[in-house]
Amino acid sequence: MPSNKISLLLVLVFVGSAARAETSPWDDGFTPPPGGYTWIQLTSDEWLKGEFIALYDETLVFESDNLGDLSLDLEDIRHLIGYGSFEVTLLGRRSINGELRIHDQQIVITAVGETLQRPLVEVIAITQSAEREIDRWTGDIGFGLNVRRGNTDIGEFSLIAGFKRRTPVSRLTLDYFGSINENEGQRIANSHRANLGLDRFSGGRFFWRPIGVQYYQDSFVNIRHQATADTGIGYQLIDSPRVEWDIQGGVGANYLRHVSVADSELNDEVSPVATLGSDLTVELTAWIDYELFINMTFLNEESGQYQHNIVTTLSTDLVGDVDLDVSFIWNRTEKPQEGVDNVTPEQDDYRFLVSIDYNF
Repeated sequence: MPSNKISLLLVLVFVGSAARAETSPWDDGFTPPPGGYTWIQLTSDEWLKGEFIALYDETLVFESDNLGDLSLDLEDIRHLIGYGSFEVTLLGRRSINGELRIHDQQIVITAVGETLQRPLVEVIAITQSAEREIDRWTGDIGFGLNVRRGNTDIGEFSLIAGFKRRTPVSRLTLDYFGSINENEGQRIANSHRANLGLDRFSGGRFFWRPIGVQYYQDSFVNIRHQATADTGIGYQLIDSPRVEWDIQGGVGANYLRHVSVADSELNDEVSPVATLGSDLTVELTAWIDYELFINMTFLNEESGQYQHNIVTTLSTDLVGDVDLDVSFIWNRTEKPQEGVDNVTPEQDDYRFLVSIDYNF
């Protein structure tokens, strides 16, 4: 064989070998078609396309146009090709933003021309990168109104608001409920309650709440100001696309000032406090959600001994981001303080509320 043919053959063999050597284990010959979807290959060789919601506690939440919300175990995922930019939180709470691929229990993040590869077991959480601060927030605002004029003049107004800021390692929640009721020009109800909580996640289902704050005011149950600050831990009993259930407990301090007290009693009570809470959200159907919120507070006898705030809500989609909410609220104080008029408020206070709610 002429030497020039031998040289050409050697060049072709070298090029073919180099091409095979440059083929990475991430290249399985599949190129996602355009359309802005994340693609997932299961260990059964099936491919799914849809929207990447979040990865946490070794479970990937994925939304398919035809199959709806899916909860996939990581061990069932062979290959993932992400669309867009992702925020990946690794052990040690190190966060990296970039393009995402997963293959055979390995993760690859590509950002600014650099590629980082790590075992999937080092991942705490993955979410879509928030391009703006507002992208980290969700919330809802509800307004209830009951007005009657004529033989009887009644006006009842209520406002319910909830806001949540979520990152892979933290969660900030702020809730508010206020109600004002007037009958024949006389105010017969005026209550306000606000809750703030900051949670930190480090992997797994446990989370730490470095600070939780509650504020309550209701002059008609003889509470001018009540503020509680505590710290504690929580646990995610269920964290799935359809059901979320958290419980938490803490210890702290409580400040209470009554509207009035009997002559022999002192105002401005400060006491140690223990708190227990539960927050359950269930997606019953594609258009009906249910939520049960329970907050229990244990105080000294002068501050009421025991209080709870229970809110249960059934929410129905109306149109777009607007819902119709039906709520039942139960507040209780075990030992309410007698006022200067020698009247002791009732232990239990119930409220049934219908409101229009906007979600964002």
